[in-house]
Amino acid sequence: MNAFFITSYGGPEVMRYGELPDPSPARGEVLVAVKAASLNPLDFKIRRGDFRIVTGPRFPKILGSDFAGVVREAGRGAPGFRPGDAVYGSTLLHLRKQGSHAGFIPVAAGRVRPIPEGTSFEEAASLPVAALTALNGLRLCGDLAGRSVLINGATGGVGHFALQIAKARGATVTAVCSARNTDLAGALGADAVIDYTAQDVARIRQEFDIVFDAHAGLGFANAARILVPGGAYANTLPTPALLVHLLWRKLTGGRRIVAANMRARPGDYAELEILIREGKVRPVIGAVFPLHEASKAFGALEGGHVRGKIVLRVE
Repeated sequence: MNAFFITSYGGPEVMRYGELPDPSPARGEVLVAVKAASLNPLDFKIRRGDFRIVTGPRFPKILGSDFAGVVREAGRGAPGFRPGDAVYGSTLLHLRKQGSHAGFIPVAAGRVRPIPEGTSFEEAASLPVAALTALNGLRLCGDLAGRSVLINGATGGVGHFALQIAKARGATVTAVCSARNTDLAGALGADAVIDYTAQDVARIRQEFDIVFDAHAGLGFANAARILVPGGAYANTLPTPALLVHLLWRKLTGGRRIVAANMRARPGDYAELEILIREGKVRPVIGAVFPLHEASKAFGALEGGHVRGKIVLRVE
């Protein structure tokens, strides 16, 4: 099969495109012929070796968590799937597990879902990590109806989903993005937009019930300045120091810190799919690259300022 992989941990120079052996599904797995796969910041962090204790020393290593495609084969113990079914989902990248940036991927049946009707392969592949991270992070912030929510990085991969989910849950949403993305933020339902290049978000004279830091660059100290007493700060990339602070806050009260991470239970997928079917959430695809140009896709992602999601098309 064609695949995009790394030959060791390191920078862009370790990435390759080429032929690797076709995988086979183990018991309880489904073999999916991949049609599209998206990129997440986790991918280049794994490439750098940030999580090598979990991802292991074996190479070549195929990256990518999110995928959409067609069932090629269902292994024993994987009922409910037939060849030809259009599916999407995500896989865990640890030790010997293969990623989605390839022609085929074996995935545990419990991590595979039918693609929502009317959703393309590219759109479906953009959903799992980013949308479920936004969904879970906002869920941990509590009831959103009638509350004010500021989303930092509101037009990026996680942020554009968080914006739409918060609106669907009845919040008044202020989006933080660059001037070139204010049109997108408005189209996604933002009630107000702040251009971070022209205004320091931490210095605005307004308070919010929730600050959702999808960009993970604001920090709790800055967010606390614009949070109401008892408000919640959600961060998508919590550091060890922030997690310690989170535990301290749980004990002492006051403004809360929420670790907004992905939760992929069947109920979470079902909740997301309802929002998609009702037209309350739509994926924004900022760019699509063929698999053999995945290095360019990584360059775009690492360069930042991406609108929505970057997706690889797998022929």
